[in-house]
Amino acid sequence: MSINEISREEFDSYNPARMGVGLASERAWYADTSKDIIGSLLKDSIDKDWGYVILALHDDGLYRFADGNVSIQTFDEAESILLNRMREIDETECLSESLFEGEELKEDDKNGKILVADINEELKCYFSRNPLKMYDLSPRKFEELIASIMEDMGFDVELTQATRDGGSDIIAYVKNAVCEYLTLVECKKYAPDNKVGVGIVREVTGVHHIKNATKSIIVTTSFFTPDAIKEAAAFKNNIDLKNYDDVKQWLLQYR
Repeated sequence: MSINEISREEFDSYNPARMGVGLASERAWYADTSKDIIGSLLKDSIDKDWGYVILALHDDGLYRFADGNVSIQTFDEAESILLNRMREIDETECLSESLFEGEELKEDDKNGKILVADINEELKCYFSRNPLKMYDLSPRKFEELIASIMEDMGFDVELTQATRDGGSDIIAYVKNAVCEYLTLVECKKYAPDNKVGVGIVREVTGVHHIKNATKSIIVTTSFFTPDAIKEAAAFKNNIDLKNYDDVKQWLLQYR
């Protein structure tokens, strides 16, 4: 196999299955000579680090997600990893789990990492069928997933800088001729047994009042302690708690 760097136009001619650039932009494109594997390098527009995505030809004629990674520090490092993975995939003919198979996770897959350099419809569909894979996300990529879901719900979404002092992870607006509805979202990507405590609820409540928001939401891959639930109930018109089961319910719209 010979992997060549190609133009954006040639990459697009292979009919890659993608929907929008989202929070990452494509910067370089590659293909093997047999034209059954293509790849691109992406730069995160928020964190300014690098990632890659590899797509393989499917029976329907589309090139679909096969492998990827994120949070790589430099372009050169990302390019080296991408090219090595394309060679490995071609040699072993072993691709990552298809986004559209909808199969239950195998036990030995649970430690694998999932690419979310660009949260698009295919990836949200994948998480809707495999919600346990959310635990493989970095906290930042979980924030991007929630931001993308809220955007689909009709919000204008701003994902705040990762290196911030205080504030909220996501600022979401609904604006029309009658009113402006400001929602602040705090995301907590915790393990299932690490419940969100009352301290987080109190912090979010304080920020809510300082910023005069309409609603504040805490979204987690875990659950909430009884004290956290009780504290939020005292501010039920201002604070909402959304746990792992709620996020799974949100993801059902992508099936």
